[in-house]
Amino acid sequence: MQHLELAGLRRSVLVALVIAALIPVAVAAWALTQLGGSASKKSPAASASTAMKSATMHHAQAVSYRNTPLFQAVAGVNTADTPAKGYLPPSTCKGMSATLVLCTRPHYAVYGVAFRTYPSLKALYAAYEARVSALSQQPFRSNYGNCTETDISGEVSWNHNFLHPSMYPLSMFTSGQIKDDQAAGRVFCTFTNDLLDIVWTQDDGRLMAEVTGAPHLDTYLWWKWVHHSVVLPGSANPMATMPGMAQTTSTSSQSMTSTHSSMTMPGSNAKKSSKGSSSMGK
Repeated sequence: MQHLELAGLRRSVLVALVIAALIPVAVAAWALTQLGGSASKKSPAASASTAMKSATMHHAQAVSYRNTPLFQAVAGVNTADTPAKGYLPPSTCKGMSATLVLCTRPHYAVYGVAFRTYPSLKALYAAYEARVSALSQQPFRSNYGNCTETDISGEVSWNHNFLHPSMYPLSMFTSGQIKDDQAAGRVFCTFTNDLLDIVWTQDDGRLMAEVTGAPHLDTYLWWKWVHHSVVLPGSANPMATMPGMAQTTSTSSQSMTSTHSSMTMPGSNAKKSSKGSSSMGK
């Protein structure tokens, strides 16, 4: 019962974050309809017309956010010819701005996921360090532990060879000196109250994203395929060109379903069932 209450609390926090992001939009809409109202004494018909125009403007703005490179990259994951196909339905996502997309319950093991882009690598990694420190509740440290099927605590780099190198300093990322064959970004994971949090960066597109969910093994498997399939302008999709990726789509989905059906308690049997998994699946 305690686990259920904690999970419910975490979901409530995620919902609160989404609501908090929407509040400025609502306030702006209200302000637009109220500006000059007391001075001009507009008629009810004029006020209604103004409100309609304001609503139309905000609707158009929301639609335009769905046409941004970031939103299109997120939506593209769901139709990509990779094992991530179907893992991120666009209907569960909302473009909050040109640089922020929030998705709620895109998958049974994912409570929420946020994608955000930054103007520079320095800004990206400043935000990454701050977020990791906040989640770990301690000063940022790099290159320890790992994030895999069996490792749920650590901070390392990741690449499209499905490896998690731990020898590259953060300075190589902020300066842009890291090469694509060395690392594509960094990843941090932590497991608290039966919930897995994964924060990761992708240098192509200067992207940072975060996912929270349970059971932790299934949340990890969702992340494993999705983070390899986010393609922002200027970067090719390495997953689409890797031999056998299309063939693994169905087997990966079956594996996820099988794992989910065998779980009886979030965060307990997940560890046991993951011990036989290959360490290459990163």
